[in-house]
Amino acid sequence: MQSNAQTTTTPHLIRSLVALIVGSLLLRAAAGAMGENIQFYFNLIHEAALDPHHPLRLIAGRHHVYEVSYTIGGLIIGTFFAAELIGAPLFGVWSDKYGRKLFIIFGPLFGAIAVQITAMTTLVWLLLFTRLLEGISTAANAPATLGYIAETTSHSAKLRARVVGWFEVATIGGMALGFALGGWLWRHFGTPTYFLGIPLTSPAFALNAVVYLASLVILWFGLNEYREAKRVVPETTARQAIANYWKLFVNPKVQSFAPAWIAINAVLGVWINLTARIFTDKSIFRDQLLVGRFDAFEAGNLRAAYAIVFVFGILVWSMFFGQWRKTTVMLIGTGGLFLTCLFLFALNHQPALDAPLVLPLALLLVISIVIQSGFTPAALAHLADITEDHTADRGAIMGMYSVFLGVGQFIGATVGGPFVDWRGADGIVVVTALFGLVSMMTLLKLNHTEIKSLKSEG
Repeated sequence: MQSNAQTTTTPHLIRSLVALIVGSLLLRAAAGAMGENIQFYFNLIHEAALDPHHPLRLIAGRHHVYEVSYTIGGLIIGTFFAAELIGAPLFGVWSDKYGRKLFIIFGPLFGAIAVQITAMTTLVWLLLFTRLLEGISTAANAPATLGYIAETTSHSAKLRARVVGWFEVATIGGMALGFALGGWLWRHFGTPTYFLGIPLTSPAFALNAVVYLASLVILWFGLNEYREAKRVVPETTARQAIANYWKLFVNPKVQSFAPAWIAINAVLGVWINLTARIFTDKSIFRDQLLVGRFDAFEAGNLRAAYAIVFVFGILVWSMFFGQWRKTTVMLIGTGGLFLTCLFLFALNHQPALDAPLVLPLALLLVISIVIQSGFTPAALAHLADITEDHTADRGAIMGMYSVFLGVGQFIGATVGGPFVDWRGADGIVVVTALFGLVSMMTLLKLNHTEIKSLKSEG
């Protein structure tokens, strides 16, 4: 284990941070492709349940296909985030105690196993298990990764701002890559087949394991363990660790903005986990422009374009958001979310893809996404700032990133499903606006409190 008594930026540290960012990029790409393909998979299983001659029936069996509503699909997808929510606090505490690298590499390892299982079954309990395994993958990797970033950049606010920005770029950019990859994989390898006598309900999942393994290799060989000289982790029991984590969770600084971040992550839960399916579902709401008008590859590229615009926005915001109060940046980001709802609703009710207003509305939608993208790096930097008062618990506190992500996306996937069953793409707009209201109210209160505190100090 490499121990750094002096917190300086060395070539070894830079190499490790680069490996961390690149490995995280590939991990998010693989996870993004998996999350997208599971939505296409639900459409495939649903179609097979309705068509007695569907090829999936020949491999999976007629008793192993079933109708999958958006509500049911959202619940299955939501198990991923339930596992992340439960596992992240434990893995965060363990990464403080045993070191970050071990738990960072668990991410791609568990992910590779999960996609291989998914490629061979339509059984609900096994699909639930693979989603749980994927959730554990993220629960192990994310808090350890964020704790590593917080710890290795504790000596330089400038380096922290840059690394946090690049981590967000790797996270969202990896998702964009994964969406495009997932669409391509499904277009070419989504059809059930036999490979060397092995029945594959969808070879696309099996091929995705290659990306997970590439991430594993980069993180394994490129990452050096790092431990602050000032951090001494005492021996604790599992019960004490959970009790200590609970104390951190009820920290007023954390609780004051947690509802806003959970609400924004719920929006991501809706958009990431339901849109791929609705873009390609030709059986419902044919009067809406964004429902069922695209194939898997086109849907993947649309989602990738959204993520790329989001990454561009993060890059723009990361250049100067450090000069603003973070609550102000988060408020602006939430305002951008409401603009997105407005433009998306208008776009969804255009008569055709070549209608005159489609392009202007699409450009306005891009601008609104750039505005809303400022929320995530500001919130992540806010959380990293909180760790300065708890240096021995950086991993546990940064594990709250996964907690908020898990809670938010679980809520988004499970609550969003009934809204989509109700009104298709319009349902997505409605539920997004409702989550935006929760975020806005929370941030207005937090902003007022911070202004009041600054005035009293002055």
